[in-house]
Amino acid sequence: MSGRSRVDTTSAEDKSIGFDYQYYYFLNELLNLKNGQVVGLEVLDDVHVERPDGTNLLVQLKHTVQTNTQGLPINLTTLDGDLWKSISNWCKLIIDPADGRASVASQLSFLETTSFLLASNKAENGKNALLISIDAFKAATKTHAELVTDITSLKAKTKDLTIQGYIDDVLSLDNAVSERFFQQLSFALGKDEIIDLCKASIAEKHIHPSRIDDVFHAVDSEVRQNSYATVKAGRKITFSFDEFTHNYRRHFDKARSGTLPFRKLPPVLPDDILGQTFIKQLVDIDDVKLDDIEFHTSFTTRRLHFRDNLERLVQDGDITQSDIDDLEEEAAIIWEGRFRQAYSGEQTSGDEWASARDIVGDLRQRKLTLAEQELPLNMSNGGFYDLSDRPVIGWLSNWKDRYK
Repeated sequence: MSGRSRVDTTSAEDKSIGFDYQYYYFLNELLNLKNGQVVGLEVLDDVHVERPDGTNLLVQLKHTVQTNTQGLPINLTTLDGDLWKSISNWCKLIIDPADGRASVASQLSFLETTSFLLASNKAENGKNALLISIDAFKAATKTHAELVTDITSLKAKTKDLTIQGYIDDVLSLDNAVSERFFQQLSFALGKDEIIDLCKASIAEKHIHPSRIDDVFHAVDSEVRQNSYATVKAGRKITFSFDEFTHNYRRHFDKARSGTLPFRKLPPVLPDDILGQTFIKQLVDIDDVKLDDIEFHTSFTTRRLHFRDNLERLVQDGDITQSDIDDLEEEAAIIWEGRFRQAYSGEQTSGDEWASARDIVGDLRQRKLTLAEQELPLNMSNGGFYDLSDRPVIGWLSNWKDRYK
């Protein structure tokens, strides 16, 4: 047996990436909204843009996972099914009697306020006879009658009955309607790296390169959640310029504010969590039990969250090593004051573990400062855990002898 199975040809993955492509095209349109515009997802078309002058742009999105020998998306060919299906859909929309467009006059009126765009990751093809003919018509080097003749000849070149039916839908338009339709039709091909386009749109809003991913992930996450809630409530997904600005402006403002971005980076937990010095210190003073894996994991995650964020901030140029040195000096001074207070007098062996736990408990309520910005409590906890892991600080009076 050879060739692709039915399961392969209709795989969920192919459909899923098509939906994602449509969503990210929509997101990019949101990021480029102008004052007075409205963008919708699966309302008037796959995506549509309402302009303040009363005109609408209807967009159909076509995505392919097929690649050429160079590993790039395949070309949009002359008799491509996606191409003709999209054009056919629009032709049916133009003459739809259910929307009151049975007459030629109503169809022409609709076309006065409506334009059409086919966007795809399929590559532009210099040999696509239809696109060449449409371009020539729009450049006034070919008449509409010649364009129709070209389309008629293309129908004769395929035996695919479905595509022939699509072409018939185009040829059945009234001549004046057809001429206006092709004047309003355009293509955006080779739009493959759609997420990169979204990030480029964010960059154009004067967002520093080190903050682009933060804004993208924040806006992407919220738009997805809000879109899901909108559909669940039975409403259409549309955003006006004012709505998008009101709901998502804070992510752009935050990125421009100069405050440090603390990211939820996925931690890579060590294989031997119990082997960490800071965990040993906490276990030895009975702050956590030896078998309390949940707390071991939680505390380790905080330590790594602190450490990973500092490394990322240095890498992005948001802080310097001297900022880290200042933070660690501040943490050490806070610890030193609390440590000396706990062990200022003679301690009995029975009191020492309680004193050590008191030190830890107190430091867990302290917030550290990095580059003049106060850290959230979980990161501050992680900072003290990291220092006790190296170990620069400890809890028992003889911590240096025990752990260094």
